[in-house]
Amino acid sequence: MFSYGFIISALAASANAYWLMAAENFITTERIDPIVTPGKVSGHVHSVLGGSNFRFSSTTAKLRESECSSVPIPQDKSNYWFPHLYFQWANGSFSSVDGGAVIYYLFSDTAGITTAFPDDFRMVSGDPTLRTYDANSFAQQAVTFLCLDFNGVTTKYNSIPNKSCPSGIRAQINFPSCWDGKNTDSTDHKSHVAFPSGGPDSGTCSDTKFPVTLPRIFLEVYWSTQSFDRSKGKDSSQPFVYAYGDPTGFGYHADFLNGWDKGVLQNAVDKCHCNPYGDPTCCAQQGIFNFDTGKTCRITPSIDEQTTGTVPKLPGNNPVQGAGHRATMYMDTTAPNLISPVYAYTGATPTKTGSVVKAAVVKPGSFIAVGSTSNNNSSSSVTPPAASASSASSIKGSCSKDSMRKRAHRLRRFTHDTHARVI
Repeated sequence: MFSYGFIISALAASANAYWLMAAENFITTERIDPIVTPGKVSGHVHSVLGGSNFRFSSTTAKLRESECSSVPIPQDKSNYWFPHLYFQWANGSFSSVDGGAVIYYLFSDTAGITTAFPDDFRMVSGDPTLRTYDANSFAQQAVTFLCLDFNGVTTKYNSIPNKSCPSGIRAQINFPSCWDGKNTDSTDHKSHVAFPSGGPDSGTCSDTKFPVTLPRIFLEVYWSTQSFDRSKGKDSSQPFVYAYGDPTGFGYHADFLNGWDKGVLQNAVDKCHCNPYGDPTCCAQQGIFNFDTGKTCRITPSIDEQTTGTVPKLPGNNPVQGAGHRATMYMDTTAPNLISPVYAYTGATPTKTGSVVKAAVVKPGSFIAVGSTSNNNSSSSVTPPAASASSASSIKGSCSKDSMRKRAHRLRRFTHDTHARVI
């Protein structure tokens, strides 16, 4: 199980209660995004947490039918996804970086203040085209990175750290937590929600256009970047690149699609106020939800395409685009084969997998649509140069209460102001 650590013990006045849950694993790493590109192959690779019914298109009802979830609260079959991180070698090839994730839910400790997500609610935080930083933007303040050093000083950045990080890199993002109270989605998947009055992690939902307070989702992803020799990267000062061709991190983003069992989340935000360190065990003991750690959940691939290990280029059509100008998201020019059916499994390997059924269609001016047959290229790979990513276990740690308290004390220096907050 991934570590619960690296939290602070008190939260902003706008969110006094919270729990955190370490995802057991990524359920898949593929070019699928049912929010931004529903029914189509996505432009870039995402790693996914949560319910096993993650598909090209999805609904809350479908997610509730998931056979399993990689989140230890089994009543949460929501999906959370984010771009995968790669190391770019000097020869131009890319190796995937191993990682793990922790999800926080933050909310008022007064019952009735926070409203659970409605059915089919979905949203996106962040913008993959960004390659510059606007300090006045709440949306960009929502994204930060930590250069982790478990035996020394951990430092915070607004971009991917351009230094060696002894214990890896932690990417972190806040989702908006104010809602218009009407729409479960919007054209850009953002306009139906907003950040609170004080920024991503402070203030209230005082804007009359967004009066409803939602749980604030804060997502941490730990990447084992310390497993790579930076001197062998194409850019040795900062050799890590996100799946959409971003070496800056300014374009970091994440998606959420609600899959909570009906009534459970509302009951939880009204009553789960029992542990100051975010440990949900006491809430489980009250019967609010179950808390089952150590149970993995994965799904077999939907696309016949290599996305992990070492690949000659970033999957899709994602040239590396550096800092200074807004990036262009390019259409893919080739269509990967699709695989069906998709199976959920809870062990280390699946007992059965689907078969290649057809290629996705490349439609001019669009992403790859899932549909009729067309010419395609089979997935390919290259031999890794000298090294590969190690297991995410290198950044795992204790989830004991004592460990939480010690790490909370060590990381207080990263609070944004006099109110203690999750960093």
